[in-house]
Amino acid sequence: MADDGTKITLRVGSDDIQLMEDYMAETGIGNRSDFIRDAIRGYIEYKRTESSAPMKVDKGGLFVRFSDLQLETLSNLAKLGICLSEEEFVRKCVLDVIVPKDAGVKAISDAFASAQMLAALK
Repeated sequence: MADDGTKITLRVGSDDIQLMEDYMAETGIGNRSDFIRDAIRGYIEYKRTESSAPMKVDKGGLFVRFSDLQLETLSNLAKLGICLSEEEFVRKCVLDVIVPKDAGVKAISDAFASAQMLAALK
């Protein structure tokens, strides 16, 4: 007989069950056991990398931690239509700080001049 693993019992409140069920439905995770196994592995990996790299650049991206309050604020901005998504809002805020304002003006001016030259050739 094959080893089916060790069975454990876990008590979880109804709110947490609902969060888990919603996430499983969104991501196509088949059952609670798969979800919990993935969660355990993810938690261990998170804890291992947390101590060595509080912010990690990976595959052209950057991982930034926000508090629950900050995440809820970003979510509310998206729900109100202030931005398309939380990620888009954060990206725009960062770009507004690191890209000089006159760089945008110059880019617009250059784009317009280029369009004028193309129109003159037609």
